Amino acid sequence: MSMGGALGKFIAADAEVGLAVKVYHRVNLALLGATPVALATDNTFLSFPVDMGLAIMFPLHGHIGMNYVITDYVPKLFSKAAVGPARAVMVGVTGFTMLGLTKLNVEGPGITGTLKALWRKE
Repeated sequence: MSMGGALGKFIAADAEVGLAVKVYHRVNLALLGATPVALATDNTFLSFPVDMGLAIMFPLHGHIGMNYVITDYVPKLFSKAAVGPARAVMVGVTGFTMLGLTKLNVEGPGITGTLKALWRKE
């Protein structure tokens, strides 16, 4: 697979339906398992690897799902020509989300530490 092919499949994540559905469902299942593990591991050796996995899986799950939304609704609301730019914006959103969550994991309390802080008393 060439880099253009892989990049093209990422940009139009719903274009190759069989692959997109398979990845989407596998990430969904991984999130079902990883999210409770993340919440159960509080400052243990598992916290960082689980948080890093979540930093990739949450944005990837959203990216594939939003590409289905883009395919269905952008042509109806704007035009078929707006699908490409909408997908480019989605790649940017996904990339910035992954970078932000990674920075939170590396330099901050991590994804789970941040979520748990919502319920901690000051």
